[in-house]
Amino acid sequence: MSKEITFKKLKNLLKNSYVPYSKFPVSCIVKMKNGQEIFGVNVENASYPAGICAERVALPQIFALGLNEKEIEKISIMTSSTGFGSPCGICRQFISEIIDNNVVIEMFNINKHLGDFKIDDFLPFQFSSEELK
Repeated sequence: MSKEITFKKLKNLLKNSYVPYSKFPVSCIVKMKNGQEIFGVNVENASYPAGICAERVALPQIFALGLNEKEIEKISIMTSSTGFGSPCGICRQFISEIIDNNVVIEMFNINKHLGDFKIDDFLPFQFSSEELK
């Protein structure tokens, strides 16, 4: 899928976010190697910690749908800002648990594609299962 098509899909998804408090919609598309796309948007709650980010809406669906996380081709994320928005700390850790370090993370803001990254770019010192041994 071209970046232009991804941009349009992400921008359209922003409308589905439930953000009555921050007014800061975020959308996410997880693209599988078989071409399947899994969508996520952020959903807020009056009890702020109960809200959930777009990345943590999209990624768990892989397991609910019986898919294999090793089949993730890329993750595309859009924030509604004009600056460089990126996954929050919790999402960075969450993403690092699920994806292979070689999976591309495409970042977009409301106006354009900002770049392609790897999880190591966002979280160079990941906490992993190795630390639990």
